[in-house]
Amino acid sequence: MNLLLALGGALGVAMHHGLFIHGEWHVQAPNILLGHIVAFALLHVFIDSSLISLSIITSYLFSLLSSITIYRVFFHPLRHFPGPVGARITKLWHVWKVRDSRNYRVLEELHAQYGDFVRTGPNELTIFHPDIFMAIDGPKSNCIKAEWYDLLHPKLSLVTSRVKETHAARRRQWNRGFTSKSLDQYITKILPYITQLEHRIDADIQLNHTSEITDLFYWFGFDTMGDFVFNKSFDMLRRNEWHFVVVLLRRAMSILGPLSPAPWFVQIAFKLFPRVWILGDWFRMVAWCEGQMRERMKLPENKTQTPDVAHHLLQAAKTNTADWPWLSGDSILAIVAGSEPTATTLIGIFCELARSPHHAELIYREIQTVDVCDPRALAKQCPYLEAVIAEALRVYPALPTGGDRKTMEEVVVGGVRVPRGTTVVAPRWSIFRREDSFTRPTEFLPERWYGKEEMVRNRAAYAPFGTGHHSCLGRFLAMDEMRLVTARLVKKYHFRMPPGETGECVLRDMRDQFTATPGRLRVRFELR
Repeated sequence: MNLLLALGGALGVAMHHGLFIHGEWHVQAPNILLGHIVAFALLHVFIDSSLISLSIITSYLFSLLSSITIYRVFFHPLRHFPGPVGARITKLWHVWKVRDSRNYRVLEELHAQYGDFVRTGPNELTIFHPDIFMAIDGPKSNCIKAEWYDLLHPKLSLVTSRVKETHAARRRQWNRGFTSKSLDQYITKILPYITQLEHRIDADIQLNHTSEITDLFYWFGFDTMGDFVFNKSFDMLRRNEWHFVVVLLRRAMSILGPLSPAPWFVQIAFKLFPRVWILGDWFRMVAWCEGQMRERMKLPENKTQTPDVAHHLLQAAKTNTADWPWLSGDSILAIVAGSEPTATTLIGIFCELARSPHHAELIYREIQTVDVCDPRALAKQCPYLEAVIAEALRVYPALPTGGDRKTMEEVVVGGVRVPRGTTVVAPRWSIFRREDSFTRPTEFLPERWYGKEEMVRNRAAYAPFGTGHHSCLGRFLAMDEMRLVTARLVKKYHFRMPPGETGECVLRDMRDQFTATPGRLRVRFELR
């Protein structure tokens, strides 16, 4: 009995130091869990005494978990960095803390308590220093995307590709859909949806209703992105209701709020848990996107239509069959990454314009002699409009805490050495609010980007679209959309908060589900 207990304990230590301590195991987490269950079951079968088998299993698990805990607390390369004791031992601590999907608040509290470098996981540092963006994504960086980006494994996509060379090759394929010519063509797709947006607002004015801006901007974002990707709109603005698959998608994304800190937990949930409730929504959403791409692949090319993104990806796939497995994954990420961030920023813009109408009036004066259907003219001739968008991107970041990286060699940030193999989190929510980088950082002050540039004390602390080769591919399209929508609505309407509302709930109720999900915004519109 003692020999068997000792053997179980030794095996636990050996599994940790000989296997689990080396490399990445998150993708294999479902197999590891199943393997242990099968091994424990076989032990019960071959050992007559259930007491003996249970004692061996207990000895093994106790030794394994004790070895992991002792190593992470006392011997791990990150042991000298401050942070909660629970976070040093397991990311389940973090999962529990963000069960309400407010990771940005949790990290801000840790920043206030521990400083700019906080150990938020056994092998994770959250770095609040403004130099972090250039350190992990700059031209000299050797960092790769962290384990979180295996979310769709084994599916492939540009956004989730972790191998630099593979990502670079796939990004070149995507670039064909974001040339200057393509962007100009996409403008012709955007304008009709802005007109539909105005029709919805006009209908609210006629009925003396308050406009549900949150819904309208999400409908606009998904309608346009559906057209960009598949040449097929979700038709939510026209039908004045949510499309069922977008409802599925938004519910499915909510799983990323509490589970994002533990990629291995996500893998177990996706592979082993029943496909019901939110998990069922996720897989139905994935199946729908894959189905749309298959339908798009069967359609003949219409040379009279403005090409969609799928057109450029399919053209590349015709010459390289290795591109086919990427198409379904890319379709999923394109819909999410292309619609939600734009909607988030537009909600932020109109929340602030409704709270402080003088910002809208300054934009209105600028656009009097500018074609509000020409985003290039707006960019060149309307500096205050640009400043409002830039400030909204700072105050309402589309990715409050997402975008983890992993160091492939030692990295120095602000004079602090970050060991090789460390997962690094760079929370935009907190960095964009640093007092040493921005004067009055919690206030919405567009003049910091136009007229009072001294209010931006450290430009390195501002990277709303990312930096370098991992920067947002669709940033120019997103900026064009925000310019056009803001200019068109400001030119046509006065707007204000409804009586008794302040718009504070937009940030107060915001959820961090990799992308930000702001609280509800309601606005009263009037024709100018």
